[in-house]
Amino acid sequence: MIPAQQKNILKTYFFITYIVVLWLVSDSIPFIDIYKEGFFVFGSLTITFLLYGLYYLLPALTITSLTRSLSQRFCAHSVWSTYLAAIVTGGITTLLLYANAKIFSLYGMFFNGFILNLITTPGGIESLGGSSASDVGFALIALGFMSMQALILWLTNRYYAKRNQIPLSFKYLPITSILLTVVVHMGFALDAFTTNQLNIVAQSIPFYQTVSARGFYESLGFTTPRDTKLKIKGKLNYPLKPLEITPPSKPYNIIWLTSESWRADSLEEKIMPKSWEFAKNAARFTRNYSTGNGTRMGVFGMFTGLPGNYWFPFLEERRGATFIDVLQQQDYQMSLYTSAKFSYPEFDKTLFSKVPAELMHDKNKHGTGWENDRDNVSSLLSFIDKRDTSKPFFTFMFFESPHARYYFPPESVIATPYRDDINYATISKKKFKEDIAPIKNRYINSVHHLDMQFGRIFDYLKEHQLLDNTIVILVGDHGEEFMEHGFWGHNSTFVDQQIRTPLVIYVPGMKPTVSNDMTSHMDVMPTIMPLLGVKNPSADYAIGYNLLAGEKRSYTYSSDWDKVTYIDNDAKITQPVNSHGFLMMKASKGNDDALSKEV
Repeated sequence: MIPAQQKNILKTYFFITYIVVLWLVSDSIPFIDIYKEGFFVFGSLTITFLLYGLYYLLPALTITSLTRSLSQRFCAHSVWSTYLAAIVTGGITTLLLYANAKIFSLYGMFFNGFILNLITTPGGIESLGGSSASDVGFALIALGFMSMQALILWLTNRYYAKRNQIPLSFKYLPITSILLTVVVHMGFALDAFTTNQLNIVAQSIPFYQTVSARGFYESLGFTTPRDTKLKIKGKLNYPLKPLEITPPSKPYNIIWLTSESWRADSLEEKIMPKSWEFAKNAARFTRNYSTGNGTRMGVFGMFTGLPGNYWFPFLEERRGATFIDVLQQQDYQMSLYTSAKFSYPEFDKTLFSKVPAELMHDKNKHGTGWENDRDNVSSLLSFIDKRDTSKPFFTFMFFESPHARYYFPPESVIATPYRDDINYATISKKKFKEDIAPIKNRYINSVHHLDMQFGRIFDYLKEHQLLDNTIVILVGDHGEEFMEHGFWGHNSTFVDQQIRTPLVIYVPGMKPTVSNDMTSHMDVMPTIMPLLGVKNPSADYAIGYNLLAGEKRSYTYSSDWDKVTYIDNDAKITQPVNSHGFLMMKASKGNDDALSKEV
């Protein structure tokens, strides 16, 4: 094959791949909604969409071009290495963009640092709870994309075998792309100083790179807008002051039970009868907000009393929770359990960094969360049985039953019909909207199984007369949405379904209460620490309130990987952290209704 013909084949192949890329990306872009914003915004979106489609293909184009050059230099008669490079790079590009569009459809976010951490951290992929059907589906999809690219190249090759002509010319494409790149990004920068209409474009295009051009536009006389970048850099100072502790003469034991994806409205008599009965003798808080819409931020907030975004300096400095320091100073016996992994999220490097590894038990040998939960409860009760009764104990367990795809044994079924499986490889937003009821029934059954495991612990405590000297905490790491606001699961938005969880605190001798006031995961530490003899005001170690002392809050915060949300009775305002501009800034009413245009 002559080099010119090969070049023409590759041109046509990548042009067709470019069309495929645009089609894949278009699935996550709300063209109709943006069209309603006006011709200027829609025109900018269209140009940016076409331009970024080329950007996504640049790695594949570069690798294929380099392979072709090397092939011509060292193996003049071989074209297969070039074609193989084109198929593999084109297949990987389209596959990743397909995955990105699916992630956005279900969770409202593009591939980001959180997802990269999920993939690269030990235990991350396992935490998704994917099924074997999902694994097979993913493999078939990947094979399908590679096969599609091979077919495109084969058809193109067949076409040129019969017609030695050039159907496409890209002579001016490089210079045109460069000029459009300058126009699009400088136009966005100018708009940020003036009408601020193009933020919706930047939010809609995957991996859009913003440009401020601050110095250039200031030199032209434009006023610098307010910088909306929240900065959380700085040296960690936690706690603010050394803790003054007078250990109680009769220290309490502490049992801390945290469940994955335990949303607030699931703590009710029909779904969780054992927990409901136990809560009647405790303090139950019906309007509790997690410090995050994911496990990392949610558990971090309850153990530190701080907003979730403090996670990052804690991880960087390998700082543990002061709560653990206090327990160790008082010689508490400890045994911690999880049906997931302590390495994902990295609790072994943050909250429990000072807990000896032999006291943290990653018991997740089974393929289903309910089996791991059952075994871990048995181990937890065994630890209490074998403890030194002359010393207080602390035990923590993280339950996985309510994690998607929602695990339960047959005896836990109380809601039917339910889906037998959730295949992540084939799910779509439309399918979920149509099929959400049986999927939510799976969740209800899994939460009922969670209640059965809680009940085993409650029964043990009663049988062994331990409720007279044991604090029990029941709390979810975050909630779970079932398309109430357009998404499934968690980690995507800060609607109530994703961030409100049950919170029950039992303290021996306390008067049972039910509070409908706003509370937060950040309030757990200020409530528990005084019971351990900590004399400092809670402001020295937390941003929260003592819920058993009648203290109340009027606002709270919730976070994810790169955003923090302020919440009060009237509003929710989401602000990007360490990100310039209003790109991710959103606002709604406190009940998640949209703000009126007059606001």
